[in-house]
Amino acid sequence: MFYFIELPKKMPPSVSEISDFSYDYLCELRCSQTSEEHLQFSFSFFFFFGSASMDLDDSEQDPEIKEYSSVCVGREDDIKKSERMTAVVHDREVVIFYHKGEYHAMDIRCYHSGGPLHLGEIEDFDGRPCIVCPWHKYKITLATGEGLYQSINPKDPSAKPEWCSKGIKQRIHKVTVDNGNIYVTLSKEPFKCDSDFYATGDFKVIKSSS
Repeated sequence: MFYFIELPKKMPPSVSEISDFSYDYLCELRCSQTSEEHLQFSFSFFFFFGSASMDLDDSEQDPEIKEYSSVCVGREDDIKKSERMTAVVHDREVVIFYHKGEYHAMDIRCYHSGGPLHLGEIEDFDGRPCIVCPWHKYKITLATGEGLYQSINPKDPSAKPEWCSKGIKQRIHKVTVDNGNIYVTLSKEPFKCDSDFYATGDFKVIKSSS
């Protein structure tokens, strides 16, 4: 069995040395059969650089630093008919879903590439209801905002794909019902979600009525 390692000619600086750039990497495994007895594997490491100036200001990315009041976004009867609605809550665009008797609210833009989640379909994966982004089919759990994906062990040809979680990627917001009205309270969780990047005015999808 032969292994080939392909590395970049110039390795990126260490994390402590990076001031103007941030980076991530992708490891790709290629497998090809060179003969009946041998398999050839090659590993490629790719480093992606992006300007740190693209990051949002901390005050914009951290909803927890503000105290948000609940905002009425519509009537319970209306969302039960349409099963979803969009709203702007304290200048943040959200989508509210009504699915199997439960309400769920999250950032309207997909964490991956800003796809419009209010246009996606709800499907069950691994027993968990998810909204599927219409752009790239990313699957996000309605209850927790986790990104789900299927993985398989390449060393075990008989292995079946298993559902795994990437962790919380989409910011989830609180929905309450009072006297037939639907209220949304923005999340105050003290961590940053990938969807925070698209929750700004530059990526608005709800058209103003004015």
